[in-house]
Amino acid sequence: MNTETERGHYGATWRNEHKLLPYIRPHMTEKQRQEYISAGYELNPTINFSVEEYIEPTIPNWATDISKIFGLWDQIVKFIRVSQYDIIPPYHIDITTYCSEHQADPDDVMNGILFLEDWEPGHMLEIDGVPHTNWKAGNWFKFRSDRQVSYANVGKRKMYMLQLTGKESYVGQLEHLFPINVPNENDRPEASHPFVQTSLLPFINPRNEEQRMSMIYMHNGYIEQLDDINHDEKGIEKINKYGMSIWLFEPMCSYYVDEEFTQGFYSEFTYPEDKNRMRSKELDAIQRYQHRNGILPMMIAVNSGEYGIKESYPHYNTLTLRCEDLYVMSQRPIVGLDALVKEDFHKHKFTKHFISLNWRFTKHRQILANFLAGENGYLSWYFSDSFETMKEDLYFNLDDWQTTSPNVFKQLYDNNIVCKENAPYVVDKPSDAGIDSREFIWPSVAEYKDGQTPSLYNTKETMLAQFYRDIFVDVVTETRFAQSCANYSEKVLQPIQYMKPFILLAPPHCLKYLKESGYQTFDQFWDESYDTIEDHGERLKTILELIKSILDKPLSELHTLYDQMLPILEHNRKTYLELTVSPNFDDTEYHA
Repeated sequence: MNTETERGHYGATWRNEHKLLPYIRPHMTEKQRQEYISAGYELNPTINFSVEEYIEPTIPNWATDISKIFGLWDQIVKFIRVSQYDIIPPYHIDITTYCSEHQADPDDVMNGILFLEDWEPGHMLEIDGVPHTNWKAGNWFKFRSDRQVSYANVGKRKMYMLQLTGKESYVGQLEHLFPINVPNENDRPEASHPFVQTSLLPFINPRNEEQRMSMIYMHNGYIEQLDDINHDEKGIEKINKYGMSIWLFEPMCSYYVDEEFTQGFYSEFTYPEDKNRMRSKELDAIQRYQHRNGILPMMIAVNSGEYGIKESYPHYNTLTLRCEDLYVMSQRPIVGLDALVKEDFHKHKFTKHFISLNWRFTKHRQILANFLAGENGYLSWYFSDSFETMKEDLYFNLDDWQTTSPNVFKQLYDNNIVCKENAPYVVDKPSDAGIDSREFIWPSVAEYKDGQTPSLYNTKETMLAQFYRDIFVDVVTETRFAQSCANYSEKVLQPIQYMKPFILLAPPHCLKYLKESGYQTFDQFWDESYDTIEDHGERLKTILELIKSILDKPLSELHTLYDQMLPILEHNRKTYLELTVSPNFDDTEYHA
C-alpha cells in the first residue's frame, strides 16, 4: 500500500439520500478528449470517459458533518455516481479553481474519497497506481493533490462516492483566540477544525470537564480579542473559583517597557537583560483582561513555550506563569520516515559535514550562514549583505572577536565575501537572487508568500531525506536567540527524527530544557557548555568555534563518531515517537 495515502473508516450516518440527488454528467471538453487520445485511449461510444456529479452549495447535513473526518480546512464536497461502463483513466483532480478561491498553496491541498456503499464486483479505485477493492460503506482515503486517481465501474450496480478537497495546514488560518468553556463567550466556529479537536483539546481538557476554562491563542502579539471579553458577575465568580488557563501557541513578543521592538514584532536583548523592564505583548493583554474583569491574582495560568518564564517576567506577578509548550506537544512524526529508518537510513556514508536550514532573516542566522557559506554542507540562506551590514543592530560587538576568537572572525570575514558573491544558497526551495536584508526579511521563493514557511510541509513527507542522509550534523537555528527564556520547536525535533546529531543556536539553557523533556544531547562527544552561556555574543562565538572544530575534521573521523552516537540518536527518535503518539499532559500539574 502507498504509505502516503491515509485511510480509515467512518460509521455510515446516511441512508439513500445520495441516490436521490440531481446528478449531472459534464460534457467532455476538447482538451480532455485530446489528452485521452494522446495517452493511448481509444474513445468508444459505449464507454463514458466521465462520471455524474453533484456539487455544493446544497448538500445533505450529514455530508457537512462527515467532511470533518478528513482533518482539512476550507473543505468543498462533491458527490460522484459511477454508472456501468463509466471509466476515468488516471488523472490529477483539478484544484486550480480551489486554490484561486481559497488562496491555497497547491502543496498544502489534499483530496479525500469516502465510499457511500459497499464494494460490488466490478467497482475499481486506484490511487497513485495502487488498486483498492472490497471496501465497506464509510471507508475513506486521503491523499495529496499531486497524486493520480482513477476509478471505473464494469459491474452491475452504480458506485457512489463523496469526493472532498481541502487545505491541510492550519498556521496562517487559525490565527485566533479560542475560548473553551469560558463564561459569556461562545466557542468560535473555527474551533471545530480537526487540528483543534484532535491535537490541542486532548492536552487542554482531556476529559472535557466543564469547569476547566481555557483559551488558546494561535498567533503572536497583543491579544486584541481579550479587550472585548467582559464577564458577568456569575462568570467572574466561576473563574475565581476554578481558575482559567490561557495557552500561547507561539513564542511571546517580548520587549523593554518604553522601547520599540528591535526585531520587527519582538525584541532581542543585550546581556545582561533587565528583568524589571521586561514585558510581553501577550502578557500585557492578559493582565489587562484580568484587572478589568476583577479576576483574582493567580487564578489565570498562562502556559507558554518559554522555559523560565516566571523568573524572566516578574512584572506579571498576578498571573501564574509556567512553561507548558502546546506547540511542541502538538507535533507529529514525519510521514513515511519510519520506513526509511528501517532501511538502514542512518548507516549511509554521508559526504557532507552539515546541513543548516534557514528561512526568515534574523541576526544570528545571518552570522551563522555567512560563517558556513562555501563550506562542505547544505545551506539555505537567501540574503546577501556586506560585512559592515552584518555588524549593524547586533546585541554585542562583533569586532571584539578579532581578539577573543581570531580564527572564527577570519572565517566569518572571508566567507562573507563568498556568501555575497554566491547567494542565495538553496537546498530545496529555489530562488534566483540574493536579498538585501535591510529591505526584506522573507526569502524570495515563488511558491511562498511573506509569513509562510516550508516547515509547515516538512512533516508531510520525507522531502528532506536525501539531504539528511548525506550529512553528519544539523546546525539548527531556532527563531529566537538573544532572549533569557529557552524555547525550542520543530526545527530541532527534525534532526531527532532523521537520527542526526545537532548543534543548537537558541537562547541559553535550551539543551537543558530538551534534556528535561526526555532527550539526550552530545556533551560526551563535544563541549556543550555553550548552552550555559547567558551572554548572547559569547554563546554565539562559542558555538561557531565548535562548528569550526567539526568542519576541520575529516569525514572518516566523523563516520566513526556518528557510529558511537547511535545509542543517543535511537533514544531520541524513540522518545519523540512516544511523546507524539499520545498526549503527554500531566493531569496532576493542572491547577487552574
